[in-house]
Amino acid sequence: MKRNLKKGKIAAWLTALMLVCPLTACGKDDQSQAAGNSAQSSVSEDTGAADESSQDSSDSGSSEDAGDSSSKVSGEKSDSSKSDDSSKEGGASDSKPAEEKNSSGGNNGSSSGNNASGGNSGSSSGNNSSGGNSSSGNSKTSSGSTQQPSGGTQTDPNEDSELDPADEEKPTKYIYLNGTSARFDGDGISINGSKIIISKGGDYEISGTLDNGQIYIETEKKKVRLHLNNCSITNKAGAAIRCQQAKKVTIYSVAGTKNYISDGGTHDDDNGAIFSEDTVVFKGEGEINITGVYAHGVQSDDDIFVKGGTLNITAAKSCLHSNDGIEIWDGTLYCDGGTNGIKTDGYITITGGNSTFIGGVREEKGSIYCEGSFTVTGGTFVAIGNSCAAPDASTTTANLIGVVFSNSQSPNTQVNITSGGNSIVSVTSKNNFRTVYYAGANLLKNAAYQVTAGGKDCGSFTAGNTVTVYTVP
Repeated sequence: MKRNLKKGKIAAWLTALMLVCPLTACGKDDQSQAAGNSAQSSVSEDTGAADESSQDSSDSGSSEDAGDSSSKVSGEKSDSSKSDDSSKEGGASDSKPAEEKNSSGGNNGSSSGNNASGGNSGSSSGNNSSGGNSSSGNSKTSSGSTQQPSGGTQTDPNEDSELDPADEEKPTKYIYLNGTSARFDGDGISINGSKIIISKGGDYEISGTLDNGQIYIETEKKKVRLHLNNCSITNKAGAAIRCQQAKKVTIYSVAGTKNYISDGGTHDDDNGAIFSEDTVVFKGEGEINITGVYAHGVQSDDDIFVKGGTLNITAAKSCLHSNDGIEIWDGTLYCDGGTNGIKTDGYITITGGNSTFIGGVREEKGSIYCEGSFTVTGGTFVAIGNSCAAPDASTTTANLIGVVFSNSQSPNTQVNITSGGNSIVSVTSKNNFRTVYYAGANLLKNAAYQVTAGGKDCGSFTAGNTVTVYTVP
């Protein structure tokens, strides 16, 4: 009997052991599967495959991620080296007020996800609602599809990227200028005499004529977008458009329109026809003519971005003056400055567009003045003046040549640069000048170039690296 009991116990022990072994094996299979998912996530992030990264997030079994996709980035669990930055990005998005979320053009309330448009498709032209894609993944996607500025102070891609969907919204509020005053349709607008005050973020279309007044912007750090629709604004005692506070001011020129902005007389603010304490962005398909009678054409205590439209600027001082940086991405820009064509205490980056910069008559002033780094990666521009900042050869990738004359050239002296009998550029200035700089797609490395000024032969040179400067004997 004892032997039978003992045999029974042994049999029971063996049965239990056989049951435990498969369970242990299943646990190993689950761990192997989890490891495989983790590796898949790592690869998908490198290749920008947002769908695989999202799948890995769901495999991780995090109820917190699944329950609150609007405040957590989906790739947070798959890449521990980026989880801190991603969670901060999501947290900052959730803390924004509802109005700011709406102005970002997003569907899920996440500013960081929405700004990187097209994260799922791998193209900047994709849907604006990127969902829960990680900030790092979207950054890779946008940099692959959009030519980002290089050199100088790096800007926040969520603030000034061409992928910002909020900049593509249509006007919902309207300001009708009428000589000495105005009427309006929409909230966030008030009128005090000939001063039109904008106090809320959003899209405002402005049309008509204001003979002596000002568009004044002061919001709680909200984005304001002005759509200029055949408007003319003149202020004889200050800036015609003044931004005291906003997250960013974007000025559109509506397609097919001509718009005029001018200050006048003598005023206390040494700024210009357009003045902003914050970043100013120019976009659109129309034309804006800016006259800085007293000082600068456009003055920003932050950055200035030119991303489209036609800008014709003349100014008593600098046409564009920025404390931080100037970036030219697209559009047609003409700057005729009384002192400098454009000037910045920070950096300049030119990645596209077609620009002309003319410097003033004073010997120490020039067509381009830049205290920081000056980088050219694309576009076409010509700069003529007494001096010109030389682009940084270590960061400039576009072909560029400069001609420096030993003696000052008289106004209206025509400078021609040719290569192999083909005209490369021909330029004149209404002022005295000593330097001419040119960048364009028709420049080639190791090509020979000939220079004439006023019909006189000024010698020849061979372009070497991307930046070549020739001094006329």
